[in-house]
Amino acid sequence: MHETTNHDATTTTDSLLFLRAIRVVLGRTPLWLLTWAVLLLLALLVGFPHYDWFQSATSHRVEPGSLVHSLTTVFRQDHRETLGGLEASTANAGAILLLIAGLFSVFAAGGWLQVILERTHGQSLRRFFYGGARYFWRFFRFWILTLVVLAGLHWVLYDWPWNTLVLQFLLDVPKSDFARLESLASEAGVRWLGFAQAGLFAIGFVLIVFVWGPLSRTRVALHDTSSAVWAGLCSAFTILRHPVKTLRPILALLLLELLVVTWIAGGIMRWLDAGLEDSPSRTTIVMMMVVSQLALIWREVLRGARYYAAVQVSRELVRPLSRPDPWKSIGGPGGPQYPVGGDEYGVSM
Repeated sequence: MHETTNHDATTTTDSLLFLRAIRVVLGRTPLWLLTWAVLLLLALLVGFPHYDWFQSATSHRVEPGSLVHSLTTVFRQDHRETLGGLEASTANAGAILLLIAGLFSVFAAGGWLQVILERTHGQSLRRFFYGGARYFWRFFRFWILTLVVLAGLHWVLYDWPWNTLVLQFLLDVPKSDFARLESLASEAGVRWLGFAQAGLFAIGFVLIVFVWGPLSRTRVALHDTSSAVWAGLCSAFTILRHPVKTLRPILALLLLELLVVTWIAGGIMRWLDAGLEDSPSRTTIVMMMVVSQLALIWREVLRGARYYAAVQVSRELVRPLSRPDPWKSIGGPGGPQYPVGGDEYGVSM
């Protein structure tokens, strides 16, 4: 009876791990405020050139409020060359800033894991920066590995394997019709086939980015190893052996993210956008900005919560490395090693 009670308590704790992760990360306010501020700054670097150009292009020439919701055809035609240049420069700057955001996510992963694994309080920002620098190059290699794995997944679902195994062998589609799929019986079949491709890629993306990635980085930090490939293989094997324990807390966090960002925040934004079209006002624009930033903050909180959940799951499932205890004996390197609590001694090599 006692064992059953303990088992039930453990199961309840595991099932509520995602809530505990959110509570712990919310208590680390400086960390998620920092990560949110960095992403906000990168977004502002893209947005300010647009704001400055529209400020100069619409001052004293356009009726106030007429272009708040959308640009008119006449305005686009009159400024087509400058708008084209602005879009091109924004695309170039956006690509660079997107790369910077990706590198910062690599840095932030090390920072979160350093703070979570230390189990200490105080000076969290200093330890965050220390962890980001400590694990950066190891996590950077894993970031490249993740991109390679995602590219491989895209190749499997949208190139030769899919065309050969699904289209040619299962559906008997000739090679000449791989692009248009006109030989299929109905248009509904073509649509469902596209839905299947997109759905499988979405599932693979979620498993790779939100489950396999945090667990692999946590394994690297937990074992203090450097091989991204080996950590990724071991983490994939752990997920296959314990799918419920590894997937449940992280997928629960992902569902919470989708619920708040897509459904709640997205619904509020659509409601504000409809009001902006009917009666443009600065208050509505400020409210849209506030809602979008609250959604971004929520995403940053859940990013830290994913690493907290990954640490707890890894501590339970990942076997620690067998390393000699540095406090078992005393003595300088190259000299005699005197054991603590024993009579024998040796010489360290």
